[in-house]
Amino acid sequence: MLNPNFADIRDKISIQHEGDERQLEVIFSDSPRIIVEAPAGYGKTTTMISRIAYLFATGRIPNPKRILGLTFSVNAALKVKRDVAEKMPSLLGSPNSPVAIGDKVTITNYHGFCKGVLKKYGYLISDSLKKDVNLFHAIGDPDAERQWILKTVLSAADIQALKEMDMSIKEARVPSGEEIQTYNQIVIQKILPHEYITHNAVILFVLDILNRFPEVKKFYQSYYPLIVVDEFQDTNCIAWELLKSIISDQTQLLFLGDPLQRIYGFIGALPNIMSTVVDEYHMTKISLSKNYRFRNNPEMLKLDRNVRENATALFMPAISQEDFAHVPAFWGATQQEEAEKVVSKINSLADDQDIKIAVLFKNRGKNAEIVETELSQQGIPYFYGMFKDDDVEYVEFHNKCQSLFIQRFGRTKAINKTALIKFADSVKDAYATSLDKTTESLLQLLDALVEKVSVDYADLAPEDKYLLLMDIFENRQLKQSMEYVNSKVILSTVHGAKGLEWDHVMVCDVEQWGFTFACRNCSNKYSKGSACRLPNPIPHDLAEALLDDFCVFYVALTRAKKQAYISASKERFNASDARYDNGKVCCFALVNGVKLFDASSPAQVSPSQK
Repeated sequence: MLNPNFADIRDKISIQHEGDERQLEVIFSDSPRIIVEAPAGYGKTTTMISRIAYLFATGRIPNPKRILGLTFSVNAALKVKRDVAEKMPSLLGSPNSPVAIGDKVTITNYHGFCKGVLKKYGYLISDSLKKDVNLFHAIGDPDAERQWILKTVLSAADIQALKEMDMSIKEARVPSGEEIQTYNQIVIQKILPHEYITHNAVILFVLDILNRFPEVKKFYQSYYPLIVVDEFQDTNCIAWELLKSIISDQTQLLFLGDPLQRIYGFIGALPNIMSTVVDEYHMTKISLSKNYRFRNNPEMLKLDRNVRENATALFMPAISQEDFAHVPAFWGATQQEEAEKVVSKINSLADDQDIKIAVLFKNRGKNAEIVETELSQQGIPYFYGMFKDDDVEYVEFHNKCQSLFIQRFGRTKAINKTALIKFADSVKDAYATSLDKTTESLLQLLDALVEKVSVDYADLAPEDKYLLLMDIFENRQLKQSMEYVNSKVILSTVHGAKGLEWDHVMVCDVEQWGFTFACRNCSNKYSKGSACRLPNPIPHDLAEALLDDFCVFYVALTRAKKQAYISASKERFNASDARYDNGKVCCFALVNGVKLFDASSPAQVSPSQK
C-alpha cells in the first residue's frame, strides 16, 4: 500500500541527497535487483537507508515481512541498525518509534544470521544444538588441535578433514554436499559435546539444514522479501552459497560494495563476485560517482579518482597533466632516513591536538620496527597495532576473552559498565605474569572497547551488546577497536586498518618487492633508476596479481580523511630481514595521474621526477 505522504517522502530524500543523480537512481529505481559500486566516502550508507525507506513508502515490503541486512561484523551491523532506526522514521514521516522501524529490519552478520537459524532449527541435525549456540566456544578449524580437550577425541584424519575444509574455503572452492556432511559430522559428534563449535560449522550447519529441509528454506525465502548485503566484494564461497539458498525468484536484492577494496582474497573472498553476480541474478548495476569525504579537498579527490581510473583501465587511463593528483612523499637513502622523515612530519602534525595519524605498512617486519624505534626515540607516544590474524598471541587472547566472557555473561547477559569493567579486569588478571608488547596493546583495545560499549552503545539491548562482544572475540576483531583508542599515532598493517579512518595516513615502504609481490613476474623488475615503472602494455598473466596488490594500496590511501603520504627508501629488508640496497619507489605510487613531491624538503625533487 502506497504511503499517503509518498510525494513528501520523495522530496525529503531528494533534498537529503543533494540531488545526487546516481544515489537517487539507486533509491528510486524500479529494478528489484540492484548492485551498487560504492567506494568509501561516496554516501553508501545513506543511500542504502533511503532505498529501504523508499521501498517501505511504496508498499514493496508487505507486512509482516522483514528486510534482511547482512554485513561482515556485528559492529558494522549495529552502526547500520542505529542509522536505520534514527533516520528512517523522519524520512517516512512516520509516528513509528525507532524500535518499531527496527523490528522491520534485521541487520546482522553472516554468523549472526546463521546462529539465529540454529537457535530455531539446529535440533533438526543435532540434539547438541538445542543449546544456545552463543554459549559454545567458537574456534577456527586449525585451532581445534590446539585445544587440549579436543585433542583427546579428534583423530589425525578428523584434524586433516577440518584443515582441508578451511583451506578449501580460503581458496574459494565450494565444498561438495558430501564434504559438508563429513565435516559437519566431525563437529557434531566430537566437538559440540565439549561445548566448542568451529566458525565454518556455523554456516555449514545452516547450509545443511536448508538443503535437507525444504520447508525451512521456503520459510526464510518468504520471510525476507528484500536482502541487503554490504561490503559484498568480500563475500566468500560458503557465505555466497548461504545467500543463494535464501534467494527465491521473487526476492529483491540490494548489494553494495567496492571491487577496489577486495583485499581479502587470501582468506577466501570470491574473485570478481561483483561482476559475475550481475548476469547470474539479472541485476541493475549503478556506480556512485561523487566523493563526499573529499568534496573540499581537491588533491585527495583527484587521488581517489585517478587511482580508481588506473584500476578500471588496467593502468592505462587517459588523464591530463592538469588533472594529476600531487601527493606528498618521503624518500630516504636508508630505512633510517625514511623513518626520520616520516616521524619528523608526524611530530609537526601532532601539535594539533585534534588530529589522528596512522602509519600503515603492507607487512610487519624490520622496516616497521625502524619506524617504531624512531617514534620511541623521539618521545612520540603511539599505539602498536601490527597484529596478524594468525599470530599465536593474537588468537589466544581472543580465545581467553571469549572463554571468560561466556563464564561471566553467558546465561544472564546482564551487561552493564560495572560488569564489563570487572570482565576486563579478569582478562588482565589472566595475563598478569605474561605481558608482551602484543598483549599490552590488546588489553588497551579491550579497555577501549569496554568504554565504547558502555558509553556510546549504552542504549543497546543487553542481547545486542552480548552479540557484539561475542562476535569480536569469536572473529578476532579486536583490531577494529583501534578507532576507539585514545592515541594520536597508530601503527597498523593495511589489512588491520580496513574500515577505519584517520586524519592523516603515512603509507610506508611503498617500494618495489615490498608493496607488491607481482614484481617477480614483471619484465621491468631489474630496470635501473630510483623508480619502478609498469610494463606497457600489462601482460595478461601479470594483470590480476597487480590489481590484487593495487587494491591494498588503494585501501591504504583511502584510510586518510585529510591527507595521505607515501614513503620509500633505497635500503629495504625482505620478510627474512635480509638487507638490500636496490630499493625503488613502487610503480603503484607512479601510475598515470599521480605525481609525488618531496614533503620533507620542497626544494628537492623526489625520485619519481628525476
